[in-house]
Amino acid sequence: MLLRARQRFGLSIFREIITLAMWAVWTLRNGIIFYNATLSFATWRRSFLEGMKAVTLRAKPRVNERINTWLSSLL
Repeated sequence: MLLRARQRFGLSIFREIITLAMWAVWTLRNGIIFYNATLSFATWRRSFLEGMKAVTLRAKPRVNERINTWLSSLL
């Protein structure tokens, strides 16, 4: 299933996107369990977008451009 999604997505940043999406879910879950936070898609999305922006700081210029283009399509 993931292989098919990667082929359809067609970007070299697929692994980073999946990893950061899962990390955002994990941190949101921990916030709910340990800090009595509320479940919110907006909180998850903000965490995910901040993580993707951090990835752009270490990415190669060609990949950085693709990430920024993809992120701008989300907004």
